[in-house]
Amino acid sequence: MATTTAPVYPTLKLTYFEMPGRAHVSRLALVIAGIPFEDERISQEAWPALKPTLPYQQMPTLTVDGQVFAQAHAIERYVGSLSGMYPTSNRLHALLVDEIVDFLDDITKLLMPSFFEQDPDKKKVLREELAATSFPRMFGYLEARLVALPSKGPYVLDSISIADLAIHGIMLMMTSGFLDHIPQDICDKYTRTMGVFKAVQAHPKVIEWFAKFD
Repeated sequence: MATTTAPVYPTLKLTYFEMPGRAHVSRLALVIAGIPFEDERISQEAWPALKPTLPYQQMPTLTVDGQVFAQAHAIERYVGSLSGMYPTSNRLHALLVDEIVDFLDDITKLLMPSFFEQDPDKKKVLREELAATSFPRMFGYLEARLVALPSKGPYVLDSISIADLAIHGIMLMMTSGFLDHIPQDICDKYTRTMGVFKAVQAHPKVIEWFAKFD
């Protein structure tokens, strides 16, 4: 009788702030796949001392067998390849996953001016403009793209990928009430996109993971 050998993974440490942010996709990919990793969360107080020691002075970083790597999307693809959530054997599927992840970055970048705006009134105006124009346009593009895909389930591909985790991350931000002056139901009408979010949210390992931080 053949014996099954458990996969051997490198020693991993994912370093980021105490928030989902740009580590969200990689954290969830590791959690869902059951890959052991150290989830190192850096406080705002500890960040200034750590910053100059990191490549590009940015987080997240991923330490692999003692070697430190940077850049969120590079880390996501590496973790995705370890977890089976990045389609390394199908270039077109990989292209689609990258496309979705990059487009979600475009949406996130729209928020940056409002994050850095110190004047509350100006911030309110920026957010209300996003809610009225830019977000409906961009999420409309995403919804149409997802509807047109031939996947056989709730995900971007036929099985869960880092693209789904990226959608989950941005929809979590949009629906959580974290964004002042952005209605929490702004994305409710995008049923295909919300379907991806709900499918990831309902994954047993995701439920278990979030329960740790309630």
